[in-house]
Amino acid sequence: MQLNLRTLAPALVVVTLALAGCKTAPTKSGATTTPEAGQQSAATATASRVDFYLAKREPGPGLRELSLPDGKLYLQETPVLTRADLTDAAALVDRQGQNFVGLRFSEAGTRKLTSVSTNNVGSVLALVIDQELVAAPLIGEPLNRGVLAFGVPSAQAASEIAAKIRGDAAAAPAGGTAPAPAPAPKP
Repeated sequence: MQLNLRTLAPALVVVTLALAGCKTAPTKSGATTTPEAGQQSAATATASRVDFYLAKREPGPGLRELSLPDGKLYLQETPVLTRADLTDAAALVDRQGQNFVGLRFSEAGTRKLTSVSTNNVGSVLALVIDQELVAAPLIGEPLNRGVLAFGVPSAQAASEIAAKIRGDAAAAPAGGTAPAPAPAPKP
């Protein structure tokens, strides 16, 4: 699998969220469930693939190499967390105007995140969306609250990444606009 590199913020650090100090940017949810059919909309069917991989700065057995502007990163082959472990993603801004993407994990995802982070302090937790490295923060401490955030360079980047993680159909590509929805078929 070939990974692409998204422009990363200069200093990415895993941060446990103190939501009281952050504002959530407005979001739209593209996935809806119809009560009659119990089916999700097409937004979920075309959702981005979201995976978290443990990574190291040094090569090792079973790790794949990824070239970065400031060196190399070595990712494990198997993700340690996936979209299924998340319950929400939001664009956040702290009191100093820094932009973040905040992630909230399910109960099962929280258990996995706690285990992975506790056993891998000093490693990197790489977020990959559709085979694109989006963030590679260092695990500085065990993450046991079921939330984490990573810095991004702009509010637009935070909104776009959060929308992709949530699976919003209206998630626009970087620097672009979302395509117009197809007209509904006439009866």
